[in-house]
Order: sequence, then C-alpha cells, then structure tokens
Amino acid sequence: MLSLASARLRRQEQALRDSHARFEALINQSPNIMAIKDLDGRYLLANQACASLLGVPQAAVIGRRSGDFLPPALAGQLEALAGRVRASREVCQQEEQVVLGEEASTWLATMFPLFDSGGRLSGVGTIASDVTDIKRDEQARGEMIDQYRAVVEQSLVGIFIQQDGRIVYLNPTLAEMGGYRVEELAGVMLYDYLMPEEVERIARQIQLRKEQKVKVMRFSTRLRHRNGSAVDIEVHSRLIEYRGEPAFIGVAIDVSDRVSAQTELRLAAKVFENSTEGILITDATGCIITVNQAFTRITGYRYEEAAGRVSRMFRGVDGGGALLAELSRTGFWSGEMYDKRKDGEWYPAELTLSAVREADGAISNYVGVFTDITERKLAEERLHFLANHDPLTGLPNRSHLIGHLDNALAGGSADDEFRLALMFIDLDRFKLINDSFGHQAGDGLLTEISARLTRICGRYGMVARLGGDEFTLIVEDYRSREQLCAIADEVLAELAKPLLLETQELFVTASIGVSVYPGDGIDARTLLKNADVAMYRAKEQGKNTFQFFNADMNSQTVERLLLENALRQALEKGEFELHYQPQLSPLRGELLGVETLIRWRHPQLGLVSPVRFIPLAEETGLIKQIGAWVLREACLQMARWDAQGVHVPRVAVNLSARQFEQADLVSMIDGALEAAGIDASRLEVELTESLLMQKPEEAVLVLRQLKALGVTLALDDFGTGYSSLSMLKRFPLDTLKIDRSFVEGLPGDDDSVAIAQAIVAMARKLRYTVVAEGVETAAQSAFLRDNGCNALQGYLFSRPLPAAELPACIDRLAVAAQREAEVEYAAL
Repeated sequence: MLSLASARLRRQEQALRDSHARFEALINQSPNIMAIKDLDGRYLLANQACASLLGVPQAAVIGRRSGDFLPPALAGQLEALAGRVRASREVCQQEEQVVLGEEASTWLATMFPLFDSGGRLSGVGTIASDVTDIKRDEQARGEMIDQYRAVVEQSLVGIFIQQDGRIVYLNPTLAEMGGYRVEELAGVMLYDYLMPEEVERIARQIQLRKEQKVKVMRFSTRLRHRNGSAVDIEVHSRLIEYRGEPAFIGVAIDVSDRVSAQTELRLAAKVFENSTEGILITDATGCIITVNQAFTRITGYRYEEAAGRVSRMFRGVDGGGALLAELSRTGFWSGEMYDKRKDGEWYPAELTLSAVREADGAISNYVGVFTDITERKLAEERLHFLANHDPLTGLPNRSHLIGHLDNALAGGSADDEFRLALMFIDLDRFKLINDSFGHQAGDGLLTEISARLTRICGRYGMVARLGGDEFTLIVEDYRSREQLCAIADEVLAELAKPLLLETQELFVTASIGVSVYPGDGIDARTLLKNADVAMYRAKEQGKNTFQFFNADMNSQTVERLLLENALRQALEKGEFELHYQPQLSPLRGELLGVETLIRWRHPQLGLVSPVRFIPLAEETGLIKQIGAWVLREACLQMARWDAQGVHVPRVAVNLSARQFEQADLVSMIDGALEAAGIDASRLEVELTESLLMQKPEEAVLVLRQLKALGVTLALDDFGTGYSSLSMLKRFPLDTLKIDRSFVEGLPGDDDSVAIAQAIVAMARKLRYTVVAEGVETAAQSAFLRDNGCNALQGYLFSRPLPAAELPACIDRLAVAAQREAEVEYAAL
C-alpha cells in the first residue's frame, strides 16, 4: 500500500511540475506583457515579454519595482494605476505612452486585483499589449473615411448602391437629380424613382445581370423627377457583394437636355430660401455673395446689409487659420462657434462650411449653413444641472460629490498640510415618518433638513444629498479633530430642533460618521465608504451621535452594512426572483408539485445565495415583507401556469419564524390565494421543526387555522431539529420532508438507511406524505422508491428553475417517465 501511495504521490508531483511548466511556457510565449506584483509594488512574476521590454533578464526583474527600470514619469503612472486597483479592488485599464531608447510606442495596460485563499488582497496583476499599430491604423482609417465622405458626398455625379430592387445608398447629387433630398430616397424601391415605362426594362436587365454575373454595365434610363418630368441619365455600374448579397454600385450622370441649368437653379433657390437653417454663400475671399431668409431671421441682418462684407465665420474659430486650413485640405468643416446678432446679442451656432471648387481645383466659393442652438445649449445646461444635483432639494448629488472630492484631493494631495474630512449624515427613523405621514410629507421634511444643513454647514464646505435620508458634508482644511467634533455637535443640535410637519411637531435626530484624509482613505469612494461604516457604528451606539472611522470597523462589518442597505431596497427594485424545483412521484415520474425557492439577483454581486441574505432578513425583520411577496408571487405564478395550460398540482412555500409570529398570517395567506384565484389545497406551507418547537402550544393553534383555510402543511428538514414524537403527533401536518443530509448517504451508509427507513415507517403510521430532498443519484432514487417514499426532489431530476423554464422541464420529465415506463413494460 505504501508503494502505491508513493507512486501516486510521484505522479501527482510530476503532474504539478508539468502543469507549472505549461503555465510558465504559456506566459513566456505570450507577446503581451504579463506580471504580478505584491502590495509593495515589487515584481513576483514577469514573463519574457516584460523582461525584454525592461531590457533585463527575467531573474533580474523579480523583487524589484517598475521605477528601477522605467522612466520616473511612466513608473509613476503605472504605480498610480496600481494604486487605483488596490483601493477599488476592481479591474482598471488605461493607455500608456512608452518611450524606451529612441522608440515610442503605445501600450494598453490592464491591472486587476489578486486575492489569497482568505479573500484578502494579496497583489496586483498586469497584462499589457502593444497597441501602437492599432492606434496608427485607426487614425489612418479615420482619415480615409473622411476623405471618402468628402469625395462621395460632394461628388458632382450621382453615386448609388442598389440591392434587391431597393436603393440602399445614394449621395446628395443623385437625389438632387430628381429634386429630392437623400433621406427621401434612401431605402425606397428603385422602380419608384424611374419613369413608369422604364420599370419593366430595368427589372429584366437587373435579373439578367444577376444570372449571367455581368460585372460592369453601362446603360441609359430615365428618372422620374419630383415634378413628374423625366430626367435622362447615363449609368455606369458594377456588380458587387454588399453585406453578403449581390448588389450594384454605380454612378449616374445627368445628360438630360430637358433639365436646364435654369431649372436646377430655381430648384436650388427654392430650397435655399425655404430652409430653416441660415445659409450664406461667399466668394473665395470670404465676402458674402448672398444669404437666405433664415440668415436674416437668425442674425437680424438683411441681404443688403450682409452682401459684400467678409463673413465672421472665417474669424470666429481659432482666428480662422485652422478652419481655412481644414477647408483647403478636405473641403469641409463643421463645429460650434459664437456669433453676434445685429442687436449685439451673442448666441451659439452650429456651423457647417463647404468649399466649392473650380474644375482646376481652385476654391471659388464657400457655403455656410448654420443653426441657432441657444435652446439646445440651455437644455444641455439644465440636463447637466439635473445630472449633478438632487431634484428634490437642489443639493449636489452623489456624482457631483464624488467629482468634487476627487478634484479637492487631487489639488491638495501635494500639500503636506492639506486636510479634508467627510461627514456622512443619516436621519434616524426616517422610514417611520414616511410610513406615518406619507412620502409627500417626507419630501417636505427632507427639504427642510437640507435647508438647515446648508444654512449651518455652508461655511465649512459642500453639503450634498446622496439619496433618501442620506446627506454628506465635506470639510476642507479643518484645524483639528476637536473642530470636527464641534461641527458634528452643531449639526446634531440643529437637526434636533423641533419642526412642524402637517401641524404636528416632530423631533428628528441623525447619526453621523466621519472619515478623514488621508488616514481613512486617499480617494473619494474610500472616504465615502468609510464614513458610511462609521455612521452605522453611530447608529449601533444609540443614534443621535457621531463616530469617527477606525480600522476596527473591518471589512465584514462593511459588507454586512452594505448588504443590509441593498436588501432594504431589493424588494422595491424588483431584484428578487422565484425559482421552482419539481417534486416527482418515484413510481410514475409524474409531477406532484414544486417547491418555491427565492433568489436575489443583485446588480453588482450577481445571484446572492439565500444563505447570505435570509439570516440578515430575519434579523432586520425584512423577512416579513419578503415572505409576503414570495407567497403572493408563488400563488400568482400558479395562476399564470394555469392560463398557459401548464399543469402544476401544488406549490410549496417556506415560512420563517418571523412570519409565523405575525397575527395576520392566516389572512395574508388567504388574501394571496384569493388574489391569484387558486384553490387553497394547491398551496403547501413548509415549516421547520425548530420553528414549531419554540412555542408548540401556540403553533398548534396557528396550524389548525391554516388547516381550516384548506392549505396543506409540511414539516421541512425533518430529523434535524428537536421535536418530540408526542408533540409531533399533535401537529395537524400532511407531509414530512426528509432532510438532504440523510438522503446524501443513501444507499451505502447504514445509518442513513436506518434513519430514512424509520422516517418513512413513522410517516406511514401517522398517515403523512413523505418527500425526500436532495436526491442526486439514480441509486438514491431507487432506494427511496423501493422503501415507500411518496415524492422525490433534487438535482437528479432538475435544479431549481425560473418560472419561464419550468414548462419545458415538465415536458422533459414527462417524456423521460414515459420512456422509462416503456422500458419496464418491454422488460415484462
């Protein structure tokens, strides 16, 4: 046996060495830089690419810092990024300009936190990729697109793409040939743009080209002008593939003798004069030749006053130099500028300039199109204010607070004397006021509180509202801790003064948590988080007081507080969802019912296990509201399944101890059944042994009331509690559920076998239905079936499923049961 164990150990060691060698080969073969540093910024691991960039052997990197190899500025940037990762414990990414020797390159650095087996931060990992070529290609691609747009959009010939008889693209020139705008024709059928007598001929021609794969074709046809007249055009087109399907790209040249230049000018003049945007045309020197009516409406200048003057648009942006250079290079410029009306008022304008060139390429004219965007700017300013301020109180909101803190810390971090403190102010028992007087009164209270805070704290720093009844105060350049205590006392005293709410005199107190820079955090979010933790400690101390943050307020306390905060809002935000696990007959495999299991889908934490939040909900009393929601939703889901034609005989819902103590428990269950319109016999209420044995005499009374209501009663996790058989027989139960801890050892464990058989035998004597939980193997299923268990539940048949997935699962289980029955019948 020892030799076998030794051999197995040697194989395991060899496998570990092989795995390590593969991992080392993998990272060293990667062209990306890969490194791991400890919390002091020293390299624990660096691949070959990293060592090559640093210009030293791999072994020389270990134990040293970036500053030992890289220029100070670059090393500082990398350390700052690592600092953000350590502080936030989240992945951070940024681009870095790296200059080593004479060669400059751009690298995309991604840093991420590393944790030890205990969940503590142990280091920072780095993966960096050279994106120099990508950046260069993006710039070249952008320039190419701009050049393409300038060429195509300002082309003097019509350009189009046609696919399946539909115009999928056309440039302004082609649209103008028929007197249309581009948006009027994009996406329309080609035949709607042709003269009626041309439709059949062009359709046959297109079909023939597709069949014979004719690459290039030149032909003439006639467009149907907006005014009904015909426009003769000459088309040069090529067969291409567009988005995976055959299409035609081509140019169209207006060769109509009937559409004269005068007609085109009249059409252009009509568009020019009726445009809602201001338009002006200048000569090559910038002198205004003509303007439209919208120009006069926006600026106040008539044509006679503007003609012959040099347009201010060539002087309004960067002195006109950059603008003219862009026009000369691309023939197009677009941007915002400020212009002055005739009455002297300045207004913001969005301006587009296009250069018109002669045949030899020389610029002959400029066309400017502009819009007064005053209203848009005002709307943007309003949106900016709303985005950064609380709409109820007008105070800065959370995002504004974070930005202000970041700026203050960035400006003062270089000063050794710089001091900053953050006070987190939370009203005590505000929910009671809201519940008693209503939300409208609560809003009035918050408005009054914000006014008081602004009045007494404005001289100390910025007051902000984070949401609900949470406020903050930033105190910059305070003198001492004693001064902070005095400020906190002043805030508590001011808030404790009586106020009138709906003619009722109320007294409102607050709890305050204080964090200070840099001892309690060097960034805004850390300071805010630690002040929040200190505030909760103040509440634990009896409320109406303040607490400074200290290191003893550990991460577990923080996590619990944050989880409790999120839990209080989870129901309102609709973050809870119900999953259902089938319960099957072991003999026929038919569905007997489903057990309801709650899940919390947190937006940041993902799917939170009930093990984490149910005890917290019990402790805080939130389990009552959550449990009531579970009952209502489970009953309503039964009704939805009925409406869908999905037959679910019964749904089981667990009751907590807090729910069982509610005086209105029976009426609540009755209301849930009535609202859903389902029979009470289809609801099974599950209770635990420990719950019933806390107050057995009272429990019997409640259970009898529930039985009178018509619901069935189940004793969950039977065998794990401490109920006596004499008391058990007094409870009017219908079902016993064998705990999964006993099922797990079946059929190999003799003790589990004995316990399971005893429970089934006892249940039969008491005329109870027996349900076994946690069935995961076919052997367990067979044993329980053979020993008379009435229903099975577990991963062998299905994991707990969202309601939408249960019908498919039922169908699958029915098919499996049918196949099994057919196999047994064939065996007979």
